[in-house]
Amino acid sequence: MNPPLPIKNLWAHTPLLALITAVILVFAGVTGAVVSERDFREQKMEQAQAHARVLAASVSGALAFYDAVEAQYAIEALTANPDVGGVGVYGADGALFVSRAGPEGEPPQSMTIGPPTRFADNFASAAAPVVQNDTPLGWVFVRLSGGAGTRWLRYVGVALLLGMAALMVVVIGQAQRALTGANEELSRRAEALARTNEQLSSEVSEKRKAQSALAHAQKMEAIGQLTGGVAHDFNNLLMVISSGLRLLETRDDEAKRASIVSAMRQAVDRGAGLTKQLLAFSRRQKLTPEVILVQERLQVLRPLLERSLREDIKLDLKFAAADAAIKVDPGQFDLAVLNLAVNARDAMPGGGALTISIELGRGEDLNAVAVRIADTGQGMSPEVQARAFDPFYTTKEVGKGTGLGLSQVYGFTLQSGGRCEIESEPGRGATISLILPLSTEAPPPRAEPAPEIAAGSGAVLVVEDDDSVAAMVCEMIADLGYTVTRVPNAHEALQCIEDGARVDLMFSDIIMPGGLNGIELAHEVRRRRPELPILLTTGYGGRGDGEVQGFRVLRKPYDRDELGSALAELGA
Repeated sequence: MNPPLPIKNLWAHTPLLALITAVILVFAGVTGAVVSERDFREQKMEQAQAHARVLAASVSGALAFYDAVEAQYAIEALTANPDVGGVGVYGADGALFVSRAGPEGEPPQSMTIGPPTRFADNFASAAAPVVQNDTPLGWVFVRLSGGAGTRWLRYVGVALLLGMAALMVVVIGQAQRALTGANEELSRRAEALARTNEQLSSEVSEKRKAQSALAHAQKMEAIGQLTGGVAHDFNNLLMVISSGLRLLETRDDEAKRASIVSAMRQAVDRGAGLTKQLLAFSRRQKLTPEVILVQERLQVLRPLLERSLREDIKLDLKFAAADAAIKVDPGQFDLAVLNLAVNARDAMPGGGALTISIELGRGEDLNAVAVRIADTGQGMSPEVQARAFDPFYTTKEVGKGTGLGLSQVYGFTLQSGGRCEIESEPGRGATISLILPLSTEAPPPRAEPAPEIAAGSGAVLVVEDDDSVAAMVCEMIADLGYTVTRVPNAHEALQCIEDGARVDLMFSDIIMPGGLNGIELAHEVRRRRPELPILLTTGYGGRGDGEVQGFRVLRKPYDRDELGSALAELGA
């Protein structure tokens, strides 16, 4: 902030003002010294007069009787003061009666008329008549030293102080002038910096616009890749299911029907897995970590891995001697290993070997376990390795991959407190390592086989807006032994309860049109009927059962047994 214009103009003349101030200080010092000297002399002359009057009063008796000894005593008493110099006592005829010389010499030898009080040659002198009963007896003379050395030393000190003050004023003026110049230079630089900042801000804004346009283009490209891959995968799944349904209508052979149903179930499982990948990428899927033994989990996963590979690919599991316990989401761990196995399969079009090994911690990873998936396939270039974990990035042909497999692996490993590493060279295969922290917790006991679900009883109110889903759900609930009433939205569900229809349990989807979602409906129903059991379902996020705002949630997709267990657990 610059000072106002008058002050700024005044600061411009600071050196001249400082010089004028210094001259005024010197002039004031000289004037003060002159006035002080005059006052000093007058004071000394008054002191001399006072001493003379005192001496005159002291020697009046001595002069009356011409007692020189007594007069000498009076003089000695007065000269005890070091400032008193020459002193003389004179008779009525003006002749010197007694005297005492001082540093400046003898007093006058005679005195007929007392000399006026004066200050000369750095001495103050005064005379006073000696009178007794109005009779003149003589005169006295007193001379006082002016203290020249002390007086002038004091003046020299004052002069030095004034000179230093004047010099400081001049120096301050010069410093102020330099500071003013520096401030002006700083202001010029600040203005130049402001212009540079404005230009830089403009360039940054343009760069951000360009980056935004590039990000939008990349986003659209990624969406295109995602759409193509997902559409291809789901079309394959739908083809398996639709073809299987048509074949079921024309096949009477139980073995063939069982084979068709098995293929359809695998397609449903693959669809559920793809949905989990999409939810994991969109961060709508929450991990549910549990303590598992890696060796045991991979042994259980082995049949699925073998089915995912081709016959020309050999699967080999190499485990460490000791079991390694880690705390991860089991389903996401399985999905990560399966994704890596499928990627390795696609990297070995002419066959090869897939080795899954477990190594306990070494060096900086002493408290971790490394799950390594190694193939003998085509390998990866450094450029491909740098982008391998990027979402939507794939080296496969369009429509043959979503680019989410390795992204899911990376996200799962990172969320589990670990990291991923890639070792590969073109033509020499690839090894991807999942380095996960060991757990000190004990794994949970093995789950007991689920008991047979007893036939249910009671009335279930199903709130589902999708007619196809509602038809299948109602069929499963009826097959479990319940009475089913279905409504398409929350408002009709509330109306049904308000009309007094028999409802022993409400089963509602969370995502629904009409203004009220499943959670809001559940809160409203609980307010009206606190004792009514409520089961919610959704296809967004999570794995298995869970809770949302205090309500039991059954995750999609679910089968008849999972639905029956959830209904039985709620007491329907």
